Amino acid sequence: MVHRKNILFSFDHSVEGQNLLGYLKERGFNPHIVEGGTADIIYQTSLKRPDLVILFDSPPEIESHEICKILKGQIETQSILLMVLDGETLKSQKLTAFGLAADTYISRFLPVEELYAKIYALLSIRDLQLQLLESEKFAALGRVADRIAHEFRNPLTIIGGFAYRIKKKHPADPVCQDYISRIIKEVSRLERIIDQVADFEISSKEAYEFIDLVVLLQEIRKEFSAIKLLVPEGNVRIEVPENDQIPLIRANRQSLKSVFTNLIENALDAIPKGRKGLIRIETGMDIEEGILWINLKDNGTGIPPEELNKVMDP
Repeated sequence: MVHRKNILFSFDHSVEGQNLLGYLKERGFNPHIVEGGTADIIYQTSLKRPDLVILFDSPPEIESHEICKILKGQIETQSILLMVLDGETLKSQKLTAFGLAADTYISRFLPVEELYAKIYALLSIRDLQLQLLESEKFAALGRVADRIAHEFRNPLTIIGGFAYRIKKKHPADPVCQDYISRIIKEVSRLERIIDQVADFEISSKEAYEFIDLVVLLQEIRKEFSAIKLLVPEGNVRIEVPENDQIPLIRANRQSLKSVFTNLIENALDAIPKGRKGLIRIETGMDIEEGILWINLKDNGTGIPPEELNKVMDP
């Protein structure tokens, strides 16, 4: 199953175009149709940033070679896949199109099943390329995180140690006790953050195992049993499945635990003080797609619209 299904389709109203468009829709794709010429296709591609652009080169107002040249020459669109569907099985311009970085150049008269197979293969390869790139990025981030955690942990240990000694030495000074308690609390908070940062490096080295997702979620809920330490009123209920009939999954246990722990902490932060909070985690399975899904809901304030594009940032 490909995850990237965002296609821009230069529709020319031909029988081949209609057949391919219908075939794509039947299989879960929802192509954005552009019926204009060269300028409109370039503009819509720059605006929509699709995963794949399918170009029919038969209409006179569409210069597929010019489109390839411009889109591959722009930094913001050069990574978009380009498929040119030509009206002839052989043509010298194919070499020109590949020279201008078209990703594939094939006959529009191929059976629709074969055209679809080529589109699917092209998007599948892009999926794998991007997954590999993400893996390499996170591996590098893990190494940097490990160095940062090491450099910060040592001075924090010293600060926390001296703070405890000062607190013990001046038990009768309420002002001193208050200030030192705040220092100790913040040091503990920073140490927890460092532990989370260090997980980037540790989790990349840990083995995968078969995990009961419901059991893992129940364990995490127990760890949040001291909810009053996180929310002053302690008026938040966390609901997790008790006995969902879903199969075991093969995953990195520590990484999954970190994901759900961070999501719950974010949900707690979003629940205003004084509100009766609810965090509900649901699980299920889509048999047709062959996937498990996890849904986490809370009754907090939500994410501001201007921050939505940053939710996947480390």
